[in-house]
Amino acid sequence: MLKFIFKKDNSNICPISKIRCPGRCIYADIMEHIDLGIIVLDIRNEKLVFQNKFAMNIFKVTTNPMDYNAFISLLLPGFDKGFYSEGSGKSRTLRYKDRLLGYTAYIISDEHIWIVIRDITEKARLESIAEEINTMENINYIFSGIRHELGNPTNSIKMTLSVLKKNLDTYSNNTILEYVDRALTEISRVEYLLQSLKSFSMFENPILQQVNLPDFLDQFLFLVAGDLEKTGLKITVTLSPEAKWIRADPRVLQQVMLNLFTNASDALTGKDNAEIIVSTLKKDDMICINVKDNGCGISDERLKNLFRPFYTTKPHGTGLGLVITRKMLTRMNGHIKIKSQEGVGTTATVSIPEA
Repeated sequence: MLKFIFKKDNSNICPISKIRCPGRCIYADIMEHIDLGIIVLDIRNEKLVFQNKFAMNIFKVTTNPMDYNAFISLLLPGFDKGFYSEGSGKSRTLRYKDRLLGYTAYIISDEHIWIVIRDITEKARLESIAEEINTMENINYIFSGIRHELGNPTNSIKMTLSVLKKNLDTYSNNTILEYVDRALTEISRVEYLLQSLKSFSMFENPILQQVNLPDFLDQFLFLVAGDLEKTGLKITVTLSPEAKWIRADPRVLQQVMLNLFTNASDALTGKDNAEIIVSTLKKDDMICINVKDNGCGISDERLKNLFRPFYTTKPHGTGLGLVITRKMLTRMNGHIKIKSQEGVGTTATVSIPEA
């Protein structure tokens, strides 16, 4: 059983280090002063064993202090034996009064649960700002492609209908039908673009579904390839037949891919024979999407800081794109890995669970 010794007795034996503690236990002192809430619950006897000063300040109440039942109800609702197989070590969040708390409960023994609590209010606020900035950057990027793509079918429809109007009395029914079909095809392109724009947003909780990866990539590249190829950048796609179905939110995945293509495009600025290679493969129960460029590459020092918020080497960059990309992938039970060699190029590998 975990105990903390507070008696000023030179014969005290610390239950953790097994050595004599002259006065107050040094480990209790540490837990009293760290910026983490520590709560220890005795689940066999249903008692609150310990809470440090940080936890007391978080859960300070004006009437009755928080006891075992109050903490179980607040932090571990529905607590039962299933917690031992599913709940231990699982990160949770809680909105408590005006604070946002992140906490994790650990099984210490058959009798005790140790709950570690963090105040993540400011962190969540900064992430929210970062997501808004990143979303606006992505909107500007995709709007450029949509403006270009809307112009082509609109001009085609206008030309088709103008020719048809001038020759309506002389064209045969079959010819008229061909012109109408041509206009309807272009309208379908516009409808697709508008649908893509409608769903272009980022959701706090992704809606996971089965996604056909080849179809998704085909539609995504349809949106972005036009502007990229106008700059002389070549896009090559190699798809594995085994990497077909993933479990993801296509809107969130579109945000992720936009971030990676933006970074690759920036790295290829002024590069001769600039190329982005998109490939897929199946690895165990994960599907991997590789986005490889032959751009300027990243030094080892910069590579260490890529996922550090607000770290950037771009003149007008925010240092938020990859941070948010990793966060969005984590919400979809995926992850991202980046390899790079300075002067050679960079490969970003996105791994998503197979459906």
